[in-house]
Amino acid sequence: MANVPRPLDLIAMGRTIVDVYGDQVGARLEDVSSFSRYIGGCPANIAIGTARLGLCVGLITRVGDDQNGRYLREGLAREGVDTRCVRTDPSRWTALAFLAIRDKKTFPLLHYRDDCADMAISPEDYSDDDLGSARALLVSGSHLTTPHARQNLLSAVARAKAKGTQVIFDIDYRPVFWGLVARDGGESRFVDSAVATRASQLFLAQCDLVVGTEEEIHVAGGTTNTIEALRQLRSLTQAPIVLKRGAAGCAVFPDAIPDDIERGIVIPGFAVEVFNVLGAGDGFLSGFLSGWLRGQSWEECGRRGNATGALVVSRHGCSPASPTKAELDWFLERSVREPGLHMNAELAYIHRATTRRPRILPVCVIAADHVAPLEALVRVPARTLSALKQLVASAALGLAARHPRLGILLDDIEGEEALQRIGSDIGWIGRKIEATGAAPLRFRDGASAAVLLSRWPRHHIIKCLVPMDDDGTRALQNERLVELYQAAAMYEMELLLEFVHPDTPQDAQRVVERIRATQALGVKPDWWKLPAFSDPRAWDAIERAIHSDNPLCRGILVLGGGRDMLDLKAAFTAIRGRASIQGFAVGRTLFMAPAAAWLAGEVDDGDFIRMLGERFLELETLWTETNAA
Repeated sequence: MANVPRPLDLIAMGRTIVDVYGDQVGARLEDVSSFSRYIGGCPANIAIGTARLGLCVGLITRVGDDQNGRYLREGLAREGVDTRCVRTDPSRWTALAFLAIRDKKTFPLLHYRDDCADMAISPEDYSDDDLGSARALLVSGSHLTTPHARQNLLSAVARAKAKGTQVIFDIDYRPVFWGLVARDGGESRFVDSAVATRASQLFLAQCDLVVGTEEEIHVAGGTTNTIEALRQLRSLTQAPIVLKRGAAGCAVFPDAIPDDIERGIVIPGFAVEVFNVLGAGDGFLSGFLSGWLRGQSWEECGRRGNATGALVVSRHGCSPASPTKAELDWFLERSVREPGLHMNAELAYIHRATTRRPRILPVCVIAADHVAPLEALVRVPARTLSALKQLVASAALGLAARHPRLGILLDDIEGEEALQRIGSDIGWIGRKIEATGAAPLRFRDGASAAVLLSRWPRHHIIKCLVPMDDDGTRALQNERLVELYQAAAMYEMELLLEFVHPDTPQDAQRVVERIRATQALGVKPDWWKLPAFSDPRAWDAIERAIHSDNPLCRGILVLGGGRDMLDLKAAFTAIRGRASIQGFAVGRTLFMAPAAAWLAGEVDDGDFIRMLGERFLELETLWTETNAA
């Protein structure tokens, strides 16, 4: 497998749904009051899981022509999954599943799949070349449950084999999909069914790898005796059979089936505290395939599968719990034997930092979160700061299509309508959370960070200007910084911390000390917004401070500090060639003069937009010409 040159390592086909996960742990699904939305469905989970582990992966499925369908398509693309064969079905809804975590053994699951989009996948949705572009095709048993889906699956398997593509069969048996339990019985994993057994055996002879839990092996083999079920499968296929054993790990049977499971190739699992078993099997198979598709030994494939499954069961959700290559390597290299994985701060940091949204870098940010400086300007009664910031949004939106590196930073006091107008049409959107004032740090409206962020779109980047503290305010300010970081991590949002200082050697050293002190708290922001110091030695020290505790930081944005364009050109020249500096976030230099003219009634809306646009382009050109990127 490792030597077959094809564009994709894997192409998965089938169930692609929206998982709606209950946020309250320990509650019945009836009692859950808020939910988180994730990408779900066995093949989609595995597509994301293997992509995160460094494989090139595509997905063949259908989604509805609705907001949930677009959510799935956009989310898959962000994860690096090739979506060329994700078709939009104009007449069917995207499927949903509601899930809850009642306790460590009970996980209520309610599916809405009647005539859903992914069950209508058809042979014309993909070409033979699509199937031949991958080294392996993964199909799952949930698409054996209707005549149309079954025929499509059989067609795909035959066509894949004709192109020399290997076939992986994830038995993926769910009694509720076969109508064997009540609609609210989605948690059930085994009901004996001769119909499901016959369907599961239809194309076993064409498979190159068969994977299932013990219950799934029982269904596919037609008996609840595991050895007899394995032998029945062996009589129908020469493919290696992988038995998923949960906490016990897995067993691989590449050849004849022995008299005892323990005489197969047994790879022990990792003892971890279970938070959520849903998605564990998909996580296991993602890790297993990250070895199998690279030609690694059965033992290594199983070790990777078991480790990935262990990481997934320690987290909320299925696809978002999947580890990245960096996480899995870290876990395996250290031979982690820590039951409470969810409490491991380093692992949580790696997961958070390596699953962030992809962004175009460097970024050139119009920082328009100011309020107090604008309030001091003379203005005619009809011209408000809210209207001004909507004009800033108009200017940014007009530039963004031709300047994809453009970002915007706004407050939600006078800038609320501007933020709503932008929506997600700009790739980098920062939003101010702090209340203006001296230490200790306070958040908007006196609320906690978690309460404020619960209402924010998750793609907004949290911007917090951290005031200088002293002995009397430091403890409370540190407590609030930790609170903010934990809230950002909980909501899977990026955090930018800003320090404002003059350009002096003493202040540069103070910034270094503040960075080290902040990161020593365990607060590791995704971005730093810092003064454009002119001394290269200051930047050497700043970079060392950040990288010592926060090596996965996205980077530094330099702030303008009200400097004119000539001063900023000199500042940009001073930071040339530093990889950790990923752009600028400049405000007053760009918009104060146009804002003063507009508020005073000296220019109209169009003039303001033109003036701001021209100044942004001038600054972006300065950045490019000085090669600061």
